[in-house]
Amino acid sequence: MHPDKKSPKVYFYMSFFKEIREVRKYFKAAKAAPEITFFSESGIYYQYFKGTIEALLNKSNFIILYMTSDKNDPIWNMNNDRIRPFYIKKLIPAVFPFINTKVLVLTMTDLNNYHIKRSKNPVNHIYIFHAINSTHMTYNQGAFDHYDTIFCVGPHHVEEIRKTEEIYHLSPKRLLNVGYSWLEEMEHNHRQLISTRENEKKKVLIAPSWNQGNILETCIDTILEKLLPLSYEIVVRPHPEYIKRQGENVTKLQEKYKGRRNFCLEIDSASSKNIQESALLITDWSGIGMEFAWGMEKPVIYIDTPKKVHNPEYDKIAIVPLEIRLRNLIGTVIKPSACIEIDREVEKMFVKKEENKGALVKLRNENIFNWGRAAEVGADYIMQYCKQIEEAGQK
Repeated sequence: MHPDKKSPKVYFYMSFFKEIREVRKYFKAAKAAPEITFFSESGIYYQYFKGTIEALLNKSNFIILYMTSDKNDPIWNMNNDRIRPFYIKKLIPAVFPFINTKVLVLTMTDLNNYHIKRSKNPVNHIYIFHAINSTHMTYNQGAFDHYDTIFCVGPHHVEEIRKTEEIYHLSPKRLLNVGYSWLEEMEHNHRQLISTRENEKKKVLIAPSWNQGNILETCIDTILEKLLPLSYEIVVRPHPEYIKRQGENVTKLQEKYKGRRNFCLEIDSASSKNIQESALLITDWSGIGMEFAWGMEKPVIYIDTPKKVHNPEYDKIAIVPLEIRLRNLIGTVIKPSACIEIDREVEKMFVKKEENKGALVKLRNENIFNWGRAAEVGADYIMQYCKQIEEAGQK
């Protein structure tokens, strides 16, 4: 064997012992800075933490410990000695029960329901949403039951979680009216780009969800064959879960259309460049619909594929999910069979784009807490909580 090449077994042990070292470094750091830990399953989730982390850095002296299971997480590019990143992946289930910082902040649903458990210590487990969607249809039953505190995006989250607690006789969680800092950043970035993008070729983004029967499994060929002959640049952005689970279908799609001059398949889910630059979105049940419409005041076409239902008991809550209730108000909804007319629908949405902006802003203000202040509100809570625990002498 070449000296520079390592066998899989050797590579496994090297990776394992490297993680062991990272775990030791984390717990050593947590003794010196026992306040705040963030955990990210993937680099894509950094964008949902970003505003809160920046507000914490600006408004406090706390050191932030950041565990990530992604070697390409944007956190590695942060040049701030008050952020301490640690790469821990396979050992996360062994680490979580022993975390002992005052707060642990995650975007991971189903805590304690599978192999990753709550800490055994008195840690405040805080959930930050990575979508505006309702809590009771597109998430698994019990997805939020084991959190202590939830940073709610809007009034719908408060209503749904309280109703879930009532129906299933759960202990009440601490629900904070926070908002959605990622949506605010989208809006800010869009306003910076808007003056340089007006005269460019129109870009259409197709970004489905990953549930069975999504756009990629029902009508993507019809949509592409109708739009690719036109003057639009077409970007297809599969959901990262779909890439992980149905990667062979993504490869087939790439092979089929790679020769078309205005076709682009984007698999870098951490990049928001095409989201920002696109003039119109075609989606199904993905939470990106509300983000695109409310973050950039741009048109959305929803393809009425089968609902994204991960909780078969969602109707027990007796609240219409936000993604169903507002669908026709945010954009236009068409059946998969009507995609033969998708080119006409796209043109109609472009024509109505300006007149619909006011309605989108009104909907956003009605359904999102603390517009422009979400990161600050979340950070203020974390800081106050840590100080209260310190003063009470509990840690």
